[in-house]
Amino acid sequence: MSTADALIAVASTILSRAEGLSKVEINKKGRKFKYINDAFQRVQEEDKHLIIHPSDLEEGLSTISAYVILQSIDESLFEKFPDVCLTVVGAAGQIEKNGWYEEEHSSVIPYKQSKFTYTAELRKEAMEFAKSVTEKHLHQAQVLLYCAKLSFLHTDHHIGNKLDDPYSREYVEEFFGEDAVQSAEVISALKSFVHWANIKGILWKLKVPNLDIDEALKKKFSSYPDPPADLLEVVNKRYPSGTSKYSLIRKSLDILADYTYSKLIPFPEGPEYDLHWIFDLCHKIESDPIKYHLRASSKRLCSNPVNLNDLSKDHKSQVQTLLSVVSLVLNVFRVEEGEALLSNSKIPQFCDELIDEYEDYYQKLVDVLTKIDEYIEKGWGPDDIVLRLYNSNTRNIHDEVNRMRDAFAEDYE
Repeated sequence: MSTADALIAVASTILSRAEGLSKVEINKKGRKFKYINDAFQRVQEEDKHLIIHPSDLEEGLSTISAYVILQSIDESLFEKFPDVCLTVVGAAGQIEKNGWYEEEHSSVIPYKQSKFTYTAELRKEAMEFAKSVTEKHLHQAQVLLYCAKLSFLHTDHHIGNKLDDPYSREYVEEFFGEDAVQSAEVISALKSFVHWANIKGILWKLKVPNLDIDEALKKKFSSYPDPPADLLEVVNKRYPSGTSKYSLIRKSLDILADYTYSKLIPFPEGPEYDLHWIFDLCHKIESDPIKYHLRASSKRLCSNPVNLNDLSKDHKSQVQTLLSVVSLVLNVFRVEEGEALLSNSKIPQFCDELIDEYEDYYQKLVDVLTKIDEYIEKGWGPDDIVLRLYNSNTRNIHDEVNRMRDAFAEDYE
């Protein structure tokens, strides 16, 4: 066999194996993955997909589909949590009727592309059940969809496995009671239906700027009720999914700068301790959050998404350095306001390795704390101690952070 023939044979073998992979499914931690576009990608449960037929609304296909989905989760849902079921079924009909469904990477499937079948008896049963849907149920569905998309914006998940996102949990308890919050079946039902609604449409209603949304979708969602004021208020209070470490750094620095003795806490010298980049980046994220979302590219949320992997690589060393400084200061000075931060896994643990790595800086912190403690033992108050020990010629956390606060004052308004 010639070299050329051998290469052709090898190439043919590789191609045949790749084709075979397209038929392969794997399961990992209860989730199904298929080989798609040269990688294994998660496949949502097909039996939770909403089936729609917008050209024949009279058939009520979305209502039947939602009813069957609830049956597949647990037949007892209809008896134990009828209002949950009516909310889900009512939402399905509204989503289909108004064109509020997700189309890209969708959990909604047009009837002609599905394998969905049903009997006349099942249709009658589902439509009869849907007659009990009220405006209250539709309102509940709309609010829960807002909660889910808001959670997606901030965490990349619509609903946590234990309703651990604060938005949904509060409203689910208000709408359906504490038992619903604790029910795995209810959570499964809610996790199914919140994926049916269009992400960009609801984020647009939440006034997230710079979405890549066309006029047709805006027109469809113009009839979607406005969000509750409390949900609208928290849209910009958290950073988009994938950027929490940058928010953590700035929040930590703000806490340290407001600490009673911050003017006495030395801040390290050197370009690796520059603060401008983190305040500038946070300003950009707050100005255009969707651009920095983890799924901005894959879900086409905006026209110019940032590559978060590249961003992380560019600032990896700076992030680690600043978080190490935060850990050292919080632990040495026992900053009460920052205790909750220490439980965050992104902040390095206070250990011998960390102390050894920043030995000189750690010793400076200890020396300052020792002086502060000496004056406290003498009965001096905090203001007097700061006046006595403050040195305007020494870089300190208070002055360095406040210099950045002044430069980015609009972010603190």
